[in-house]
Amino acid sequence: MIMDFFEDNIGLVWRCRLKTSSTPPESYPNFNIDTAAIRGTIDYMKVEPHAFIHFAIPDSAKSAWDAAEHGELILDNQPLIVSLGPENPYTMNQRRRNVNPYRLSNSDVKLEVGILASQDVFFVGWKGSNSEADFVVDPFNRSCKFLFSKDTAFSLKGTNKHAIIRCNFKIEFLVRDINVIRQYRDMSSLIIVLQLDSSPSLFYRTADDDIAESVPFDLLDDEDPWIRTTDFTPSGAIGRCNTYRVSIPPRHGLRLKKAMDFLSQQRVWIESPNKHLSVLDEPDFGKPMSESFFCIQDTEEISFKVMFMLNAVMHKGIINQHELSSSFFDLLRSQPEEVNIAALKHICSYRRPLFGADRRLKLVHWWLMKNPKLLKSPRQLDDAIEVRRLIITPTKAYCLPPTVELSNRVLRNYKEVADRFLRVTFMDEGMQTLNTNVFNHYVSPIVKQITSNNFPQKTTVFERVKTILSTGFRLCGQRYSFLAFSSNQLRDRSAWFFAENKDIRVFDIKNWMGKFTNRNVAKCAARMGQCFSSTYATVDVPSNEVDSELPDIEKGPYNFSDGIGKMTPDLALEVAKKLQLRDLPCAYQIRYAGCKGVIACWPGNNDGIRLSLRPSMIKFESNHTILEICSWTRFQPGFLNRQIVTLLSVLKVPDAVFWNMQQSMISKLDRMVEDTDVAFDILTASCAEQGNTAAIMLSAGFKPETEPHLRGMLVCIRAAQRWGLREKARIFVPKGRWLMGCLDELAVLDQGQCFIQVSTPSLENCFVKHGSRFSETKKNFKVIEGYVVVAKNPCLHPGDVRVLKAVDAPELHHLFDCLVFPQKGDRPHTNEASGSDLDGDLYFVTWDENLIPPSKKSWPPMDYAPPEVKQLPRAVSQKDIIDFFSRNMVNETLGTICHAHVVHADLSDEGALDDKCIILAELAALAVDFPKTGKHVPMPPHLKPKIYPDFMGKEPYQSYKSKKILGRLYRNIKDAYDDDVKVSSDLTLVPGNIPYDADLEIPGSVDFIADAWTHKCSYDGQLNGLLGQYKSEQRRGNCNRPYMVNAKVQQQEERRPAREAQARLFCPAIYERKASAWYQVTYHPRWVKELLELQEPNGAGETMMLSFAWIATDYLARIKIRSRGIGNLQSTKPINSLGRYLSDRI
Repeated sequence: MIMDFFEDNIGLVWRCRLKTSSTPPESYPNFNIDTAAIRGTIDYMKVEPHAFIHFAIPDSAKSAWDAAEHGELILDNQPLIVSLGPENPYTMNQRRRNVNPYRLSNSDVKLEVGILASQDVFFVGWKGSNSEADFVVDPFNRSCKFLFSKDTAFSLKGTNKHAIIRCNFKIEFLVRDINVIRQYRDMSSLIIVLQLDSSPSLFYRTADDDIAESVPFDLLDDEDPWIRTTDFTPSGAIGRCNTYRVSIPPRHGLRLKKAMDFLSQQRVWIESPNKHLSVLDEPDFGKPMSESFFCIQDTEEISFKVMFMLNAVMHKGIINQHELSSSFFDLLRSQPEEVNIAALKHICSYRRPLFGADRRLKLVHWWLMKNPKLLKSPRQLDDAIEVRRLIITPTKAYCLPPTVELSNRVLRNYKEVADRFLRVTFMDEGMQTLNTNVFNHYVSPIVKQITSNNFPQKTTVFERVKTILSTGFRLCGQRYSFLAFSSNQLRDRSAWFFAENKDIRVFDIKNWMGKFTNRNVAKCAARMGQCFSSTYATVDVPSNEVDSELPDIEKGPYNFSDGIGKMTPDLALEVAKKLQLRDLPCAYQIRYAGCKGVIACWPGNNDGIRLSLRPSMIKFESNHTILEICSWTRFQPGFLNRQIVTLLSVLKVPDAVFWNMQQSMISKLDRMVEDTDVAFDILTASCAEQGNTAAIMLSAGFKPETEPHLRGMLVCIRAAQRWGLREKARIFVPKGRWLMGCLDELAVLDQGQCFIQVSTPSLENCFVKHGSRFSETKKNFKVIEGYVVVAKNPCLHPGDVRVLKAVDAPELHHLFDCLVFPQKGDRPHTNEASGSDLDGDLYFVTWDENLIPPSKKSWPPMDYAPPEVKQLPRAVSQKDIIDFFSRNMVNETLGTICHAHVVHADLSDEGALDDKCIILAELAALAVDFPKTGKHVPMPPHLKPKIYPDFMGKEPYQSYKSKKILGRLYRNIKDAYDDDVKVSSDLTLVPGNIPYDADLEIPGSVDFIADAWTHKCSYDGQLNGLLGQYKSEQRRGNCNRPYMVNAKVQQQEERRPAREAQARLFCPAIYERKASAWYQVTYHPRWVKELLELQEPNGAGETMMLSFAWIATDYLARIKIRSRGIGNLQSTKPINSLGRYLSDRI
């Protein structure tokens, strides 16, 4: 009736959905309750009947809204309320008409979720609803989904009874998440079996009362929101199982074939086995799961470490739970712990599920015992620790194999029970970041309008996370409780948990950490988090060598010295030696006792005081006296980003400047793999320390066309920089740096001035001999003079870009690779720049005249006065901190605000000066401090973007072609990164075709071959396991390929302790001979063959990895330069600088 009404009065209607239900306020679906068994139910308050109308012409929606506003839409003598839907569906539907989904919809379509127990046996864990089910393969967003309806019990607040509501459910996953599809055919149905890499996303919403459609093609969804939920199967089948069996009537055969053809085009592996697939209910079918996630708990006589690795193998889907028989556990009991751990780590590196777990484990055991060198554990560094991680998603959990990472204060102190610490991260399915929409849901706009329900409700996913945080969980027989989190972990939705025993409890650890008296929950949590910052432990500085009362420099409400102290040169040198740094920094970011901040090197007073700290650095009381280092001043190349480009553009820097800078960068990147001079320039100028290995190799005479590891690194670096250009407008600024902020303690700088002295990277200083330099090469320093631009991320307000005058101050020449701010003036320049301070913040600085605003003046800065924070009338409790952690996940809005700022700045002629942008800048300033203040900053609904510029890549929403510089820059580089990924797929190494460089074979190296081979096997094993965690199996030939760019930095950090442990094995008298041996066991055909023979029989197979040899790059470079000779080197070429330097030293 309502569809006819609108067609008669407004215009043609394509679809009309009528509803009288919505999720009741303060309620959750309770999937543990069998609706058929419920006796007592209650009526919940339904909403007024409402409909979602999809008009054929967009203007009809506006006409309906206008008519309702004037009281002209009357149905059954009642005026209708109209809410406009989003502006973009019509445009998207124009595309949808040409890309229709493959929908298999019929009451005969059946869904079963389970596990392939063997190649031809399928165990069913859950059977779909008996009512109609839809299976949809949608090319529009490259996704697949199952849709069905069922009655669902809802628990309502304040009562023990339940409401029964008919709900629609959606199981959705991306095409790229399909591991393999198997096609079968039985007597009455077509069968497809899909195996997924990760669990799908689950949604529900209350069902329609009626629906009418007038078009044969599929329409996009309307504004009736789908709500994320947890596993709705009583036995946790969706979290446990990764296989979906779909039965389809033969009459849908043609449509199914088209769907399979599309999936095949998307590179999904499809096979048609000859054997029949037997289908059985799994043992304990339908048995409710009592824990928060599925895992194999403790088993008699098997250690926790072995059980943890077994769960890692199972959670990855390599071995399924039904393969874990008593004989499998007997095999584990028959071998020592180190053999079992090595075996399970190896199996965990497999790429596909295996069947016959008993046989495979027995085979791997035999293989390892035959090759005991594979069992050798790497030497642990003092500051490295083996960390176990658990990823928890809305439906399941994943144990990850232990990785060696930089340690922290707490783990160093409790290293005897380090295996009881667990880092838990809450993530979405497919290891994606959880966004706030997963935790919150709003009613649809029309329901919001008729009910005045404007508040978000929490989802079952939030309840799951909150329960785990509050009550802990059991894993491998140990009970884990929430401990604490660092500031970085808070952003990553990660925290430390601890398995208490009778000797050490969470309470004991916190007592040892210090005395936390702050009664603001956010600040108290942040203080505790200081103890979990990843740091290097260096020098013990007793309290009698510390002045903790160095006065802060305060003027009115401002603190010019907020977060910075001083250290004497002898202490700075001692710390540098402890860190084995090649160059002596002038400042360190530190943790000491309850203090945090930066300490810069200044001459002492010969009074025994080596460390001077200000009150602004002291955050809590602690007796810890080890000086811990987070980072230090060093060469860090400067890059623009979207926020800086947006602000400089509004400050009248011409668009041509950014365009020309990007063109110059693209031109060099295009040539870097073929032109070694260009490659060397990119590596030394814009890659900081990460480019040293490749730069040394180029300078020594290695060529990318004959050295595959070098070529792989160059392709990776090019891909990473192209990705940065496309996704972030990350344009290299030759006359720029990222610098740590420091203070002019002598007050020689005036307001508006700064001091900058930058270093130029030198490959000569990369040559380390037993912790000291071969040569005391003096670094090249340059004092910058003239106008400079200074900014700190995030920077959204035009006043966040500061124009200062860099001056030469001889008294400050001992400070370099840092930005020295004055202590004079009315307000600190640090505070003017995004409200920052001096506790370790990095600042973008450029002295490029083309990037200085023509006015040579700064825009008036924003007021960054800290908001009032709530103080509790009592001490902060564990529950308070858990509530804060969960609230942060739900209320984190900084990213949303920053994205909205980009959109409004692009849409407005005024750019970042637009009123909306100024409001968003003010909100961002508050949101960025949420971890410190706990003050929630909501995103105003009217500022939420409805359309997005093309450079933001928002496919699900309507995009427009940006006319501003960011859009032009994006379109200029859009396809280049994809080209690099295609190139990287062609770099797989064939064992028989690895070039061998005889120049690197030297007399005496044979004495170290056996030792080198042992370390090679150990290193490759670690790297194989690490790469397996990042789904980078296809690109293992070179560990520097551009796989999963968003995980690249994290992986580099995780690999560093392993590489450093190997690098420190180089001791006096064996430098070059040992390096030569490491090269030979990696590249020589004999050892390549040996490696192939070493691979497990009938195993998954592993491609060749070459990075091991290049841990000793500096020594191999010396050998190469010596064999190459320097007579034909052009002395003026930068790439030959290393050869010239070493010519008279080797």
